[in-house]
Amino acid sequence: MNVASLVLRHAQGQPDKIALVQGDLRLTYREFGNRIAVAAAGLQRAAVRPGDRVGLCLGDHIEHLVLYFAVAAVGGTVLPMDHRWTTNEKQQVVNAFNARLVVREAHEDAIAGIANIVLPALFGDFLPASVGLQPDDIYNADDVPFSVALSSGTTGRPKGALVSHRQMYERFVNQWTTLGLKADDRFVSVTPLYFGAARSLCMGFLSLGATVIVDPPPHKPPQLAEAIRASGANVCFLVPTLMHRLLPLAQEGDLMFPALDLLVFGGSIVHGDEALEMQRKLTPNLASYYATSEGGGISVLHADEIDAHGDTVGKPAAKVTVEVVDASDKPVTRGTTGRLRYRGPGVATTFLTEFGELDEAAGEGWFYPGDLACIDADGYISLRGREKEMIIRGGVNVYPAEIETTLREHPGVTEAAVVGWPSAAMGEDVAAFVTSEQTLTHDELFYWCKQKLAPYKVPKQIFILGEMPKTNFGKIDKRDLINRLTRL
Repeated sequence: MNVASLVLRHAQGQPDKIALVQGDLRLTYREFGNRIAVAAAGLQRAAVRPGDRVGLCLGDHIEHLVLYFAVAAVGGTVLPMDHRWTTNEKQQVVNAFNARLVVREAHEDAIAGIANIVLPALFGDFLPASVGLQPDDIYNADDVPFSVALSSGTTGRPKGALVSHRQMYERFVNQWTTLGLKADDRFVSVTPLYFGAARSLCMGFLSLGATVIVDPPPHKPPQLAEAIRASGANVCFLVPTLMHRLLPLAQEGDLMFPALDLLVFGGSIVHGDEALEMQRKLTPNLASYYATSEGGGISVLHADEIDAHGDTVGKPAAKVTVEVVDASDKPVTRGTTGRLRYRGPGVATTFLTEFGELDEAAGEGWFYPGDLACIDADGYISLRGREKEMIIRGGVNVYPAEIETTLREHPGVTEAAVVGWPSAAMGEDVAAFVTSEQTLTHDELFYWCKQKLAPYKVPKQIFILGEMPKTNFGKIDKRDLINRLTRL
């Protein structure tokens, strides 16, 4: 199978149904299929072959989704890239994953050492009434990588999971079954398409034959509320940060989103009392969906479970097995905290190291997302913290090693350490500590970071220390730094 065949079959079976909406643009499934076909032909003219990695560095618009299915149709592997990254960040990802070419926006800088296709050129003068690309004509991919799910290595270099077409399809089945999604749903996408949850849900709904409305960020809270209401959608996804920003706008006793049958949230923890307030003010139809880019959905907490189990992330999702294990990978007893692991048909089993080497998953396909958790007697999963130091800022993964490397590259910085800083608004924020033998200013360091990092990676605060605290082993004592933050 090939993920693109799912959409192309809808183009045959329900050609006049609306697939995508953005502003005044409305595409039927026939028109959506035609755009996929034209883009696929353009990629083939650019000599993209099965197995080639294609960087997609695009904004939040319909053609971004078209390109995902077009790359799939020719057997290529999508390398997701955030158009908000600096040119240096884009270059690092392209080099690390040996991309064949990159498709980018016209206003973005070219990436050196690789073929660049500016988005409009892929479609030519546009579109014949029918291109003739049939589901059975496209590349039979199945176990070929569909995309690279990016994360970060210990050195700050990117690494990633290779997600096959079959695994991606199983993730869609996970969504459809676990969340109760239907072909007559209307899903509004109001978060960046680079983020895994928004992108995966959009593709899942389109593969199901539903309608997706793209209303791209940024939105101020009143605009976000209006965008969701005006969309006519009955399903939406939000990160908790956005939900917290909407709460002050809500009128007591008057639901903000009465038309929503389902508001899915994920990316950071929402505590039980917060979830109950959201049910009271936004919509009662909430669902917490705990997932990773490497493995897809892990667990779900449905609306009717929030009152009794709101401090958990629910029970395992469809076809997923979850365990909590000790340091020796032995399952622990119920109620005991340990390392969470899970497996299922959608979980990636092949990975690329930070040095570009293939690395097969060990231990019968178990994936360890890096969370500490416990499972209670009723099977509900509670998260207890991060096994490592990754920061989740507003639902977005931020890796300290990358920011530390950037700070250490400043000629005046001798040492740098980055930790998470609890934030009511963002879940976590980024705090940086540096030492220097020169006279540095905070403004100078912030400017340095802003030139080299995406906005969500720039520290909220940079503390300049006379001496960095160290452990008995000579390593920077991050626990000491975290304790300092709690005293501020």
